[in-house]
Amino acid sequence: MAILPKYQLKQLFESGDLITQSTLDAFIEASYNPTLVAGSNVTLSKVSTPSGDTITISSTGGGGGSPIIAGDGISITTVGSDKEVSINLDTSQTNLIINGTGKLSFDGIHIQDEGVAVGTYRTINFIGDDVLAEDSGTPGKVNVYIPTPTFASHFNTTDGTTTGTVSESGITRECVRISTPTTEGSPFATNGWAGTNQDGFTDGGTGTVTFSTAQQVTGFSGSVSGDAKIVVTVYDADGTTSLETFDTSTVNALYQNQTFTSPSTNITVQILNYAADTSKWKAKVSVVVKAGSILTSNGRSGGRFHVGIDMTTDTTTDGGTTYGYDQEDVFFDPNPSPLPTVNSMTLVESTDPTKVITKHLSGVEYYYRLSEFELNALDIDNLNKNTQGYVNATVAPCTYNMRIQAPDYGLPAYNIPAWNPQVGTFNGTWTNQWDLLNADFEYDSWDITNNNYRFRNNDGIGETRVYDPWDGTIGTSSSTPASILIDTWNITSTNLGEDFDDESERLTRGASSYTAFDSTATLGTAISNQTGSAGTFDDGCVVGSNLVRADKFYADNGNSPAVGTVIADLTGYKPDKNGSNPDYSSYSGIPTYHRKFYTSSALPIANFDMTAGGTWGSSGNLVTALANSQIKMYVRRVGSATSVANTFGHGAYPLALHGGLYNSGAPSNPFDDGASGVDTVGSLIRSAGSGNTITGTFGSNSATGGFWLEIQIIDSNIRLDFINVTLEFTNGSTESNPV
Repeated sequence: MAILPKYQLKQLFESGDLITQSTLDAFIEASYNPTLVAGSNVTLSKVSTPSGDTITISSTGGGGGSPIIAGDGISITTVGSDKEVSINLDTSQTNLIINGTGKLSFDGIHIQDEGVAVGTYRTINFIGDDVLAEDSGTPGKVNVYIPTPTFASHFNTTDGTTTGTVSESGITRECVRISTPTTEGSPFATNGWAGTNQDGFTDGGTGTVTFSTAQQVTGFSGSVSGDAKIVVTVYDADGTTSLETFDTSTVNALYQNQTFTSPSTNITVQILNYAADTSKWKAKVSVVVKAGSILTSNGRSGGRFHVGIDMTTDTTTDGGTTYGYDQEDVFFDPNPSPLPTVNSMTLVESTDPTKVITKHLSGVEYYYRLSEFELNALDIDNLNKNTQGYVNATVAPCTYNMRIQAPDYGLPAYNIPAWNPQVGTFNGTWTNQWDLLNADFEYDSWDITNNNYRFRNNDGIGETRVYDPWDGTIGTSSSTPASILIDTWNITSTNLGEDFDDESERLTRGASSYTAFDSTATLGTAISNQTGSAGTFDDGCVVGSNLVRADKFYADNGNSPAVGTVIADLTGYKPDKNGSNPDYSSYSGIPTYHRKFYTSSALPIANFDMTAGGTWGSSGNLVTALANSQIKMYVRRVGSATSVANTFGHGAYPLALHGGLYNSGAPSNPFDDGASGVDTVGSLIRSAGSGNTITGTFGSNSATGGFWLEIQIIDSNIRLDFINVTLEFTNGSTESNPV
């Protein structure tokens, strides 16, 4: 009977007619497959009985698989119809055990200390300075060192037995000021260094820097199959952008003495002194970087950079750890042309007359202390190329790049940082730009500060010097040579000393009295009221701490007297604030000089000692010059202890230190206080002397208050430098005040 469709079964069920004998038989027949099929190694047997069929299933092949075969350490035992597989443990060991749950377990390693059991442990922790456990690089193998082996330090460390730190060499860092590029990276990069003082260097070429470990470092590979490597990177000014990188692993591992060169040839890594380091490998590292060439290849004219070097140790022997070195940033300056120049300089006295300070000596006008001058240095070019400054071991770095000096004028020199002048100004022409041109510098209040300084010549100049950091003095401009007279000596004369630095004690001998000498007036010629009739008399000239004939006025090259260079015609010399300077070239009369040597003591003066310095012409010394009357010295008492007429005061008989000795005419012509006439033996008072020291006496008529001295230089080659007098009083006491 065919199986009914579901809807018919539903209808039958609903009508109560679903289960009938015939429908049940049909259902059973349709639901079961009466065919049973045997598989491999399986036999089916069927026995029919009145109650139904019986099917027997028999297996002959053990399920169809291969028999189980025992191996080393494995036993198979038949237990009934089953097979039991068991593991044979070596009962002499107790590391592998069957635990309490019937499972195979590793119990650990038995640890003993000097034969005494400590315990059984699955993990061993090595502690202490004298033990080292490390992976051997072979799977399943650990190396334990007791005591700890010694290894070289790692790259740029001192963590081992060597000094592995990296040092920079091949360059000399100098402090320089960094100029401002047109734009960052053109022509160089600074990353904020522009306008600041920083480390810089130059070598005029490739900018080569060498980096070396002090000693061998560990972590190299043992063979070419290792992976130790060094990576060198040259970083741009920003500190992160790579300008060039070289990785030695692109060639091979670091496993031998070898030189690695980058494709550009700008980076070289050299491995030296490669050797075993216990279980590792060590060597010395040297890295050479042509930083300037790398900057050039990146379109730069030098600039800020730094080098980074990383060494990664061999993974197998040293764990593959990376150790690094970073160079301190530095600025490479290729020192490009053109170099600094200053095209012109002028130096003149202040245009403000009140700032021109002068003094006079013997009618000649001199610049004096605090007199001011005006400097102009024009058209200064290339003073700040890539870097600025003056690298010099004698000066502090980063302090200046320009110098103004005028030693002839007695002016102080100034080392000037153009970026921040301590004197003068650039009047807005200065910038920090690397290609600055046409800068102008002026200093309008440059005053003489040199004390006790003299200059008398026609070649006085000032200088402006501009510097390049690496080439020293590059540009120099000098002012036009000027005829100038400078004397900044102060008054040094004393009551009993004269050194001819000034004319504060100098006197003019008039017809009836002595008056103060007028240093501003031109020296007189054919002057009267001088003593004797040796010839025509002129005023003596004080110049350069000397008393000379006026036509012997001589040059001085800056506290360096040039007595052989006569410059008697001073009409073209400055200063001339108070009128032109005189022309003394025609003066030929006997130069004379008057002054008073005095004391405030009322004690009578019996004698005096006189010491003089100078150049004595053909005489050789003062005594000889006096004895030969090549220099004449007349003395008149200021006062007289006896008040004998004509022996003191302006009109006193002149007493002579020149010629013969005191009382040398006795007995027929004894000393008579000069009453017998000028230059007679009765007027002689020089009683003794040797070399440049003499003694004069007033005889029985002691002087009071001091004496006037009149000097006449007969030999025009004589120059007096100083005179010091010591007064000897009748009570034996003395007074002096030397210069």
